[in-house]
Amino acid sequence: MLTDYMVTCPHSGCHWSGSLLPKSNRDAWKTALPTTHSIVFQCPRCHGEWHARVVGEDAIPLPLDELTGILELAGTA
Repeated sequence: MLTDYMVTCPHSGCHWSGSLLPKSNRDAWKTALPTTHSIVFQCPRCHGEWHARVVGEDAIPLPLDELTGILELAGTA
């Protein structure tokens, strides 16, 4: 069973709002209880990506600058 989330794009100047499915790791959502705690969304308006943490039935967006810092530490930015 796929789970969609009501989200708002956090990218500057966009702020699209609506219902989205997670972008990747779709196999994790086939069971009744998702096994993943981190998800990625892609905005249909600006095509920007952002990460969120699953808390209960909600997707809580991670700050965009926090993700940049993580990528820099990993050497992928």
